[in-house]
Amino acid sequence: MKANTIFMILITIIAVGILAACTPVDVDLDNKADVAKKFASYAEFKSYLTESQDNGGGMYGSVGMMLRGGAQMAMMDTAVAESAKSGSDSYSTTNVQVEGVDEADILKNDGRYIYTISGKKIIIVDAYPAEDASILSEIEFDEAVREMFINEDKLIVFGIARSQRDYTFSTEVQSKMIAPDIMPQYYSSDTLIMVYDITDRSAPELVRTIEVEGDYQDSRMIGDYVYTIVNNQVRYYEEEYVMPMIRDGDVERTIAAEDIYYFPNPDSSYRFTNILSLNTQDDDEAVESETYLTSYSQNLFVSMNNIYFTFEKRPNPWVYQKAMIEEVYMEIMSDDFKSDMKKILNSGEDDNEMMNDAYRLLSDFTEDFTREEQQEFSEKMLDKMADFQNKMNKLYEKTVIHKVAIKNGKIDYKTYGEVPGTLLNQFSMDEFDGNFRAATTTGHVSRMGESSSANHIYILDEDLDMIGKVEDLAPGERIYSARFMGKRGYIVTFKKVDPLFVIDLSNPRDPTVLGKLKIPGYSDYLHPYDENHLIGIGKETVEAEEGDFAWYQGVKVSIFDVTDVSKPIELAKYEIGDRGTDSYALHEHKAFLFDREKNLLVLPIKLAEIDEEQYPNGVSDNTHGSFVWQGAYVFNIDLENGLELRGRVSHNEDDESYLKSGYYYSTPYAVQRSLYIGDNLYTVSSAMIKMNNLDTLEEVNSVELPYEQNNYPIYY
Repeated sequence: MKANTIFMILITIIAVGILAACTPVDVDLDNKADVAKKFASYAEFKSYLTESQDNGGGMYGSVGMMLRGGAQMAMMDTAVAESAKSGSDSYSTTNVQVEGVDEADILKNDGRYIYTISGKKIIIVDAYPAEDASILSEIEFDEAVREMFINEDKLIVFGIARSQRDYTFSTEVQSKMIAPDIMPQYYSSDTLIMVYDITDRSAPELVRTIEVEGDYQDSRMIGDYVYTIVNNQVRYYEEEYVMPMIRDGDVERTIAAEDIYYFPNPDSSYRFTNILSLNTQDDDEAVESETYLTSYSQNLFVSMNNIYFTFEKRPNPWVYQKAMIEEVYMEIMSDDFKSDMKKILNSGEDDNEMMNDAYRLLSDFTEDFTREEQQEFSEKMLDKMADFQNKMNKLYEKTVIHKVAIKNGKIDYKTYGEVPGTLLNQFSMDEFDGNFRAATTTGHVSRMGESSSANHIYILDEDLDMIGKVEDLAPGERIYSARFMGKRGYIVTFKKVDPLFVIDLSNPRDPTVLGKLKIPGYSDYLHPYDENHLIGIGKETVEAEEGDFAWYQGVKVSIFDVTDVSKPIELAKYEIGDRGTDSYALHEHKAFLFDREKNLLVLPIKLAEIDEEQYPNGVSDNTHGSFVWQGAYVFNIDLENGLELRGRVSHNEDDESYLKSGYYYSTPYAVQRSLYIGDNLYTVSSAMIKMNNLDTLEEVNSVELPYEQNNYPIYY
């Protein structure tokens, strides 16, 4: 095989990689007037989707094959109705990103009662005082329960409904059907929003049910209103599109094409993104809703006044490849090659044919290269390709951000914008003084080869036009965590060591890096301690000898001091366990319990430890520990003494039983959340709530929850 074949394979790999990563989307940000348009008719809706699918080459989603169940109430024997009695004035609430914007979770409390999801049940526990804690009632469901809110005497539950339903076509399509009352059916997985009156905690009463076709993404509660985002695949049946459905009680409403917003960004994988608002205190107020035709909504940020939902945008593959030919190959080839290639690119041929002709020409020109010429060509191509890739990452690898205003249940689409790169999660976004801030990563990180990644901070004004940026932070690394706090931003990047960047955002048009700290390990989550200190939770690491990366080890908790912004320091740290140790709090911020006034930090930990006696030749850095314990680590935390372990709380009476857990299944006694009411710490698993004195951690009481284990098969 000629050496020429080798680098032609390389060229092909690059091209295929580009195609695999691309979804054709082109958005014109220079003209955002009337950006959110509505279809004039179903015919226009159908034409738009058909043209987009033809251009993008995609298939629309599939449907599930399961039936829906309902909910049943189970009340404990009690002689007196349990209305909202007086509880403690001192109790923790869900750890949220924005003050005043509540986030749904599997656990809630109001200072007297605890509401927790256990399997397919919601359990209401009279939790205060802890010594007398007991179960008041259960709400049982036939399908999984996702999350919930508590607002005064209302419990708002998000669940799943699996149903066999009729296809819901537009009125225009139904009018042409021979028998519109006899509709074909399909299986659907829908989102249920259930409102319970819990004035009597011992007898919750279902007072309202809203069913939305599609998958629950996220929700927020501001005041008395709950805002919910549901994504629904666009379905196609016998040359017609199925319209989304919303049912409120007995009233079912099919969303008309004329009520659907769309944007000038053709895509090959459309979704209906539904935003609903529900008044939790007025069951007679109609549900407000807006439906948008978008790509799959990926990340969500909600302020007191706005919802921002995002999706990734990729370049049209043909545009990308044409640019690569012009800016890489034509820059290093002969004049004759350039002349012939220009003719191909300007031929007006079909994109596929044009690219085939272009790569055929490239193959012909390089076929007779000597080995030295091949080597020289390869080196030049790779150099140009690196520069081209970095440029394209910012130009074409982007995130589109949609802004929707919300107020007292009203939903009003405002505008959209875009930033280069991709977002990690909701903490990569923020709103401050009317501006939107985002932390993104472009490119990719490679363990063994060349990495093209870089990290950036972008600031957009209220119209989502970019007004400020800091780019190209920590080349070759990616963002592991981000946090915006007022006029500062913090990001943690990682590949081998953990740089913590401190960014000054006081001038939104000229953000600047104030300082950075490089230490081993990384933080998956950053939490404010005060204006000049941060708590980080992540993993300790050891640099690998095998390549340009590091092996993660146990869980690490850090306190960062950014008082001197030019020289941030790690004020204190605490390492937990060996490689394999994990925490729900690394991936779910609601599992993180912190109270500065009480000097309290609680983390659920799955502990893995290495028995060095089993490794007489030494323990390698990539060795996993064995699971030995699960429960809550309770810390004293303050700036003077740092992090001190106050103690541990487990729900597993026999630690040996937990040794079976790990890769295949885990115990229902695994602590997932914690809270405090008064002077007691409450740790919560699917099977138990345990109460311990906050100061001494002496056990006060425990309540067994009626958890039913789903015995799934174990695959090896």
